[in-house]
Amino acid sequence: MQSMTATQRKAIRSEILTIACLCLWATLIRLMALLLPQRIVWGDEPFYLWLGRNWLSGRGYTFTGYSDVHHTPMYPLLSGLFYLLTRQFTPSPAAGMELASDICYVLFGALLVIPVYLLTKEMYRREVGYITVFLMAVYPAISILPLFWGTMTEPPYYFFVYSGLLLTLLAMRRGRIWSYFLAGVCFGLAYLTRPEAVAYMAISGFVLALVKLFEKQLFTRQALLRLALYIIGFLLLFLPYAYYVAQETGSWMISEKAGVTFVTCIGLSEGDTRAFDQATWGLDSTGKEVFFFSRESYHVSMFDVIRAYPSEFLQLVIRNVRRFVSSLLSLRLFPYYFLPLIGLAFFKKPWDKTRTKGELLLLASLTPVGVFLLFFIQDRYIATLLPTLVIWLGLGAYELGLWLSQTVANLLAGHALRRRWLTFLITVPTIVLLLFFILLQPRLVAQYTNTGSFRPEHKAIGLWLKEHIPPGSVVMSRYPAIAFYADARWEPTPNAEYKQVLAYARANQVDYFVLDELETRELRPQLAFLLNEYATPAELERIHVERSAAGKLVVFKLE
Repeated sequence: MQSMTATQRKAIRSEILTIACLCLWATLIRLMALLLPQRIVWGDEPFYLWLGRNWLSGRGYTFTGYSDVHHTPMYPLLSGLFYLLTRQFTPSPAAGMELASDICYVLFGALLVIPVYLLTKEMYRREVGYITVFLMAVYPAISILPLFWGTMTEPPYYFFVYSGLLLTLLAMRRGRIWSYFLAGVCFGLAYLTRPEAVAYMAISGFVLALVKLFEKQLFTRQALLRLALYIIGFLLLFLPYAYYVAQETGSWMISEKAGVTFVTCIGLSEGDTRAFDQATWGLDSTGKEVFFFSRESYHVSMFDVIRAYPSEFLQLVIRNVRRFVSSLLSLRLFPYYFLPLIGLAFFKKPWDKTRTKGELLLLASLTPVGVFLLFFIQDRYIATLLPTLVIWLGLGAYELGLWLSQTVANLLAGHALRRRWLTFLITVPTIVLLLFFILLQPRLVAQYTNTGSFRPEHKAIGLWLKEHIPPGSVVMSRYPAIAFYADARWEPTPNAEYKQVLAYARANQVDYFVLDELETRELRPQLAFLLNEYATPAELERIHVERSAAGKLVVFKLE
């Protein structure tokens, strides 16, 4: 018994050391990614960082002048907490916020190794878990590409979602009461990171109930108590934020963004970026606020729009289904030639009841991203299912390696073949996949950093502004990255006629206006005349021009 105990302890120490090394491997990959010159704080990321800084420094949960209900609070909280530390040894608030965001990216990217490993080990075996997280550390759409998607919410979101799935699996297989409660808590934390996580809570709860139903235990007191704890764990985190949103909007809802996102994404689903820009950044009825940040957007009902235009909605869903398939089965997310490995993972061995429960949960975990079929399909929206696919990819690589090793051993029966060579053959598929992912990363980074939505010049012009405008200035631009790096308050440039833009700027006390030539080519041609230095209106003073091959950026001072 003592010998067995010592052996078990040695195995546990070895496993912990291996997982620590894999976490370090994931950390190093992300640290190397942060050295890429294309890293820009853009898109929604500045919103989350401004919210976190203002919230944790006592200025309220806002960056627009009134309480924010568009953006859920978990990422602002996490980045804000780190900002309280980073601001002490960075040269500017923007640098401190960017470093805080980078820390979240690295930390939660490394921590994701733990729930995914434990989930895979519980489902299959330890070796498959090692292969899975080893590959996941370099899988581009999990490790590198979130840097360029413009939110940076993905690393903590993936961590909370897959921690919830792990605890749901443990609840199904082992029935521990704390697993139910903690699974609900994890999905609650995921919801506070991104509201679509409510679908993971719902589908995982459905699987728990379905398994209990087939086991003829669903209506027992014990099962109902555990399911109630699962729901309570989620509600403890869901209700406070839902109450806050209800106080601000006057309505209880899962997400305030559902209606406005649906309306603004109709144009995107048709490939009409100009319609999207107009729907999102057009002026509200007051002329003093853009629609996306206007309180008028609080009361947009997607169901009213669907009822009014049912055939158009059906066409939107069909377009999104096609886009979903083409986006998922692509080099960017999950190449279609990986599907045979998924088939090998599924069908190499027959399933027993225990494995069937786990596979049912993993299959169910693919479905929540389907909610985006109602809105618009982007890679970052559906990438949450990738860790599940990588789990099956890791199992397929392991099974292929076993086949290769055993086949070589059979063919060379009677010949002297060292055991370590057979062991090496098991790892060959994993090594091939690893090299493929490493070689693929530069190509994907080049694709994502050539979108026009952000470019290095936005950071450059922001840093120029920081050195040349007074502190506390208000900068108006379509791209928040410019104001972020200028350490200035941002006002979005509305998609409107010039006179309306000018009235909006004066109403919001704008001091400086930055115009990117790229935005005038397709999105806002009505502002293109401002690029002509000989046609500058009297109320604007051209103070700086940043030139590049993609187009120039012009800085105006409002007189």
